[in-house]
Parts: sequence; structure tokens; C-alpha cells
Amino acid sequence: MRKKYICILAAVLSFCSLSGCGPSAKKTEEEKVTIGVVTKSKSSEYWLSVCDGMEDAAEKYHADVVILSPDSETEEKVQKNMIRDLLKTDIQALAVSPIDSYECEEYVQQAKEKGISVYACDTPIEDADVPYIGIDNEKLGYELGEQLARALDHKGKIGVIAGDFNQAGHWMRVNGFEKYMEKEPGITIEMVRNGYSNMQVSQKDVDEILKKYPDLDGIMTTSAVTALGLAEATEGREISIVSVDAQEDALKAVQDGRIVALGAQSGYQIGYETIRYIVNDLEGKRTGEDEILDSQVLTTENIDAYIKEDKYSSS
Repeated sequence: MRKKYICILAAVLSFCSLSGCGPSAKKTEEEKVTIGVVTKSKSSEYWLSVCDGMEDAAEKYHADVVILSPDSETEEKVQKNMIRDLLKTDIQALAVSPIDSYECEEYVQQAKEKGISVYACDTPIEDADVPYIGIDNEKLGYELGEQLARALDHKGKIGVIAGDFNQAGHWMRVNGFEKYMEKEPGITIEMVRNGYSNMQVSQKDVDEILKKYPDLDGIMTTSAVTALGLAEATEGREISIVSVDAQEDALKAVQDGRIVALGAQSGYQIGYETIRYIVNDLEGKRTGEDEILDSQVLTTENIDAYIKEDKYSSS
């Protein structure tokens, strides 16, 4: 059973009172490093798996990890308040999955002034120079384009329903997807919509889209939660769907044929590798380079082997 995460400010303040706050707190060699983490959300299987990976890595690498999460990926102000609260505590490092990749410079600078190292996980930070731990989103989008083109026999009309483009990972996936589609003269992209960050597309939105674009043959989405809602809302129509995130319900949808191809981004691996990277960095094993993790495109041809190997839930 997955761990349950209730990330509330009171826990942080309790931690602060016990350990002492601010950069002046002294450490001994016996003390663990403490890493503060702020994810985008705690409302999906994907983000719970990220937290699972972080907790397991923290145990293995003898670190403490304090994880805070907004309720949804739309709560940018809540996320920034959580970051500011963590910066008031005795942490040595901060890992953020930014809701807005282009509004991070202020808190990155505040952290550096306090001697706190900052890292981006899952989603890059674009307006400050910090290491990124995650997949190559543009490459994965390109590969999903290949799979959708193959499913449509290289002809047809398609649409894109993406997460908020303020989150760099989403537009990178779309950018890669569109780059591939430039090679497909028989396929036209009829529409691109964004703003669905780990959110289901409502039946009303689907009805509106299909009314305006009744001849869509395929749709690319940038998160599995969106894809699953879309698959349900378009049931009975011959629309091929490709998406991202290796969560269990999405893997089942690939097995059932409701999703044609799924970019396997392991939340567990991203969480685990983020903590491992940070601990190594704090110990002086610095590279300064991004840590680009493997991703894989899953179809009916390889989904059973992937599930058997359990790659989506362990590192």
C-alpha cells in the first residue's frame, strides 16, 4: 500500500522548533542533511509515487525529507507560500516541481542567500540556473508523435490537449510532438489547447471540442489524468489517444486499448533520483549537470513486459 502524505505547515513548524531555524544552525557530522521538497500536487497517483521514491531514497542515503504539496497544480500562490515557509526552516537543500517554471528567480535567490541549494525535479525551472532531475520531455513528445502517426496510418486530423504551458515540461512535450508532425504531410494538427495540468477534461469541454472539430482522428495529451478522462468522455468514437505518466490506471488503459501509446515517466524514479542527486551534491560530488532520466513509450506490444518488471513503482 502506498504511503499517505499529509503535508501541512504545522509539521514544518514542529520540525523547525525541534531542529532550530535559519542558516546559523550548527551541524555535526552525525546529523542527517535535511531536504525540503515542494511538489505541484498531492492529488494523483503520480505525485504520491514521487513522494514514495523520495522517502525511500532518504532512508537509504540517511537524509531527512520534508515534503509539502498544494492540493492541485493550479495553486501557484499556495506553492510559493510553502516554499517561503520551508526557507525559514533549517534545511540544506530545496527541491521544487514548479507550477510556474518562469516565476522562480525570487525564491531561488532567497535560498542561495541563505546557503540553501536549489534543484528542479520533474519540471525544469527556466528563469534561474539550477540543476534539473527528470526526463527529456521534448524527446518523449517526439516519440509520442511517431506512435500516433503509426496508429493513424500516417493520415488524419489530430488535436493536442496539454497542461499549463507555464509548466515547461508540458510545452516541451508539445514542442517535440509538433516537431515530429512536421514530417507527416498527411496529418494536420487542428487545435492545441492548454491549461489541463493533471486535470480531467470535462464532458462539456469534450463535447465543445468534438462539435468544433468533429473529424478528429487522434489526440495527444501531456498527462495521464487528462488522457483517462478524455478516453472515458470519447468512448465509442474512433479517436486514438497518446499521453504521458506511468500510473497504474493509465497502464491498464494501454492494455485495454483506450490509450494507444503512453510515455512512461516514472514518478517513483524521479523522486528517488532527486534525493540521491541532492545528497551526492551536498557531499561535494558536484557535476552541475542536469540528470536526465530514461523514459519509454509503452504500447500493447511492450506493456505487459513493462508491468511485469514493475518499472513504474521502483528504482
